[in-house]
Amino acid sequence: MAKKLVAFYSRADENYVNGMIQTLEIGNTEIAAGMIQELTGADLFKIEQIKPYAKDYNECIAQAQADQQRDARPKLKGYPETLDGYDVIYLGYPDSWTTMPVAVFTAFEHMAGGEKVIRLFCTF
Repeated sequence: MAKKLVAFYSRADENYVNGMIQTLEIGNTEIAAGMIQELTGADLFKIEQIKPYAKDYNECIAQAQADQQRDARPKLKGYPETLDGYDVIYLGYPDSWTTMPVAVFTAFEHMAGGEKVIRLFCTF
C-alpha cells in the first residue's frame, strides 16, 4: 500500500469569508487537509513560517503581497524528517493571487526530487 503525506499551509486568524472579515480558529486549508487525511489515512504535516504573518487580515495581505512580489522564500519552522517511503504527497494551500503562498514554494522546493505523485489542493 502506498504511503501518503498531506502537507499544507493554512491561515487562521482574520480571514475574508462570505464577504466579511471573520476570525477563524482553524484555517480552511487545515480543515480540508484533515478531511483528506481522514479519507486516505495519510500522515499530516503543517507548513509554518518561522515568522508568521500578522493576525490582522489587511496587514497579512500586505505582507504576503510584498513577499510574493520579491519572490521570497521564508524560513520554515521545520520539514518532514524524510520523504522516503511516501509515494503520494497532497500539497495544500490557500489561493494567493492565483498561485501558492511563498512559504509553500519553500516547502515544495525542499520536497522536490525523487519519484513522487504530488496532488495539489487549493482553498479560497
